[in-house]
Amino acid sequence: MRTATVAAAARRAGLSERTLWRYLSDAEFKQALRERQDKATSALGAALTGLSDKAIETLTELLEDTETPPSVQARVALSVVKQRGDLIELADLSERISRLEEKWLEGKR
Repeated sequence: MRTATVAAAARRAGLSERTLWRYLSDAEFKQALRERQDKATSALGAALTGLSDKAIETLTELLEDTETPPSVQARVALSVVKQRGDLIELADLSERISRLEEKWLEGKR
């Protein structure tokens, strides 16, 4: 469960804020926390992937249904266009990062 502040996280864990800050400065604790966060992110990604087909079907139905109000169709269309743009941007950033990593690795040899 996420909390907005370290103080809130400490209260939720039954620790003092000072103790939690001490844990957060420990490399092993930070690594374990990072691994747990990565697992949670992966699980969320898998769940969202599972819902993607249904979401796309729903958006398609809303766009194609003549009973859907034009304002809803417009919001759906804008959402689809924005998501497509975000996907293109993410793919571009991923490619750029890969090229930078390759150059960095070449410089290390």
